[in-house]
Amino acid sequence: MWNSPAAVVRLIDDHLTRYPAMEPADIYKLLYQGVLGPEHLIASPEAFAARLRAEYGTVPPDEAELLWEPVRPDGALGRVNLRPFKAGGGDVERLIAACLEAAGRTWGTPTELQAAWVTFVESCRAGRWASLPLTGVLALSERLAAEGYLPIHHSPAYRQAYRPAYRLVAGGKGNLQQAADGSEWIVILSGQASKRANLTAVGMGPWRSSTSPPLAPPNEPVSRASK
Repeated sequence: MWNSPAAVVRLIDDHLTRYPAMEPADIYKLLYQGVLGPEHLIASPEAFAARLRAEYGTVPPDEAELLWEPVRPDGALGRVNLRPFKAGGGDVERLIAACLEAAGRTWGTPTELQAAWVTFVESCRAGRWASLPLTGVLALSERLAAEGYLPIHHSPAYRQAYRPAYRLVAGGKGNLQQAADGSEWIVILSGQASKRANLTAVGMGPWRSSTSPPLAPPNEPVSRASK
């Protein structure tokens, strides 16, 4: 999957469409999360849970934001944005459990991360994204290679423009389920799956581009063997 330039470019295209202030660091963070998952964020489950409870207690609800944003071309892992999650009555304890479950899975490899980053850099060389100057892309690429492709923070511009507040959650039974008509995915972390009116529906249209092929249902864990 990460060796498919078309899939990687489409993922980046869709995030840039929603977040045009993204800088190279934000693209790298997207690819890092999609390939390697959230394990690096959860050295201590107890500390992670405490931080999330504290943030969730202060973040303002906002139902206008997109709730679920895939960070992988196959939709098997995504960002649950806290503001719309709170607006929909989401249960923070179930969210914590889902985050820890995602962190315990086996995702991708550093080799796949580097392959995805090379696709991004080469696409920038070809002039695909005018908003991302090549000089900045190459400077970050040199830094990443020198430091061993470590996790990094969102850029100051991204933080100021979008105030990111999210956690990574795996798609699949217990977190997502498909609507009866097959047109959308519904986040059921609120624990109210039997009451559609109390759920936040996540239409895939805002995430997928008009040329995107159908996404594979994120129903199974992703293992190294499947890549």
